[in-house]
Amino acid sequence: MNLNDEQNYIVNLKLMKITGFYHLISSRAPKYFGFNVYKVTAAIEVMTGIFSIIMLFLSSYYYLDNTNELMSHFMLVVAIFFSTLKIFWVSRNSETIWNNMDMTCINFLSYTGHKKEILKKARAKSISTTILFVILWSSVTVAWSISPFFVKDVYLNIKFKDETRRFRYNSLNYVYPISEEFYNEHFLYFYVVEMLSVVFWGHGTVAYDTFVISICITIAFQLKTIAVSYISLNDKKGDIKNLKDNDLEAMFNLKLLIQDQQNMFKKIKEIYKIFEPVTFVQLAAQSMLIILQAYMIFINHYNGFSLLSVPIIKLIVTVAPNIIHLFITCYLYTNINHQQDSMNFALYSSDWTAMSINYKKMLLFTMRMNDAEKLKLKISLRKIVNLEMFASVMHLTYSIISVLAKSYGNTNTK
Repeated sequence: MNLNDEQNYIVNLKLMKITGFYHLISSRAPKYFGFNVYKVTAAIEVMTGIFSIIMLFLSSYYYLDNTNELMSHFMLVVAIFFSTLKIFWVSRNSETIWNNMDMTCINFLSYTGHKKEILKKARAKSISTTILFVILWSSVTVAWSISPFFVKDVYLNIKFKDETRRFRYNSLNYVYPISEEFYNEHFLYFYVVEMLSVVFWGHGTVAYDTFVISICITIAFQLKTIAVSYISLNDKKGDIKNLKDNDLEAMFNLKLLIQDQQNMFKKIKEIYKIFEPVTFVQLAAQSMLIILQAYMIFINHYNGFSLLSVPIIKLIVTVAPNIIHLFITCYLYTNINHQQDSMNFALYSSDWTAMSINYKKMLLFTMRMNDAEKLKLKISLRKIVNLEMFASVMHLTYSIISVLAKSYGNTNTK
């Protein structure tokens, strides 16, 4: 990949460079003393994430009597663990990711009759969607980072054996084995530590998710381009030359299209090997986060917090991107599955009836080969990632909130 040809790639290369993701996976990244600077930075982020998880686990012991903070800590453990896993997994598989980035090039397909306009639309969609998620995840990062300065007079009561210490509200609310006077007097130092943990979470989430979204859009539109070329291969009304009178040329072009399709399938298999473990964790973690955040919004509001209070605003700002991200993820994989399934229909829709028997045999062989390909991303032997999964998560969330609302309503009535 060339640093100066961003316009020829579907993925948002400019954003990948800004976040450092490009140099993290690049074989040409700057090195000092033999070390990739970006991989060293990624390692620091991973260690910071591990430190945050340990601190949150240890702090949870002191919040056993505070359900809201205990739930908040559990939610943060899940979120930070997932973000840390993303950075670690990308760093570990950087070479494989880099070797498959060529499929994001608009000129990756070898057949010259492809409609490049489709891939240019894919680039525009990739850029707009990734920018949307930069805004969404950045808003979450900013909300959690600056929240302590909007609740200056809020203190958390922490029990240490026979005494209770009052610590000022912070971004993540770690509990330190120090006196309340020392903590509150040097609050800014502790704030910086927790704020950096939030920023590292935001960076890891933005860098990985914008990359995955771009790749999914790339795969779907590359497959769509091949399907459109199959349909118009021998069509007089299409943009491609009429090949019915030249069977050899028709066979040659069909072979090129089959080769393009097989190259894409090979790339999809390799990239899915990387995506599958992370996507499985993501769907489990994000589903859990959506349910937890919706639960906490309901409980906090029921306990007297205004919808405009800082704790609820933080949760609303957080749950909205999670819902949108889960929907977009399921939608993109559904679209990829649809494009894969449409290959045989595209082949059948081409004007093949007037072609030679050899051409028809090749067409039939390709259709059988497509039927044999099983490229859908799965989280179990039977469940694939699609919009039905998103619908089931939202239905479960709605059911839990409905049950809570009824139970609290009955309690008030009594």
